[in-house]
Amino acid sequence: MAYTHAIDALKGVLITLGTSIGAVMLVYGGIKFAMAFRQMDQQGEHQAVYSVVAGGVLLGLGALVSILT
Repeated sequence: MAYTHAIDALKGVLITLGTSIGAVMLVYGGIKFAMAFRQMDQQGEHQAVYSVVAGGVLLGLGALVSILT
């Protein structure tokens, strides 16, 4: 449909952006966790786990939305 092309393109950009941010958060959280684990910093480990979980959720939501649409 020609009249929904712009909306579909925007949806694709937003899904790509969300999954990219999720991947970056996942990698950043993993590195942050490794550094906190090395320094024996429990608070840092907890924050890193939250970053990893948030990145995983973003990746999962992006994949789910792209499958459903």
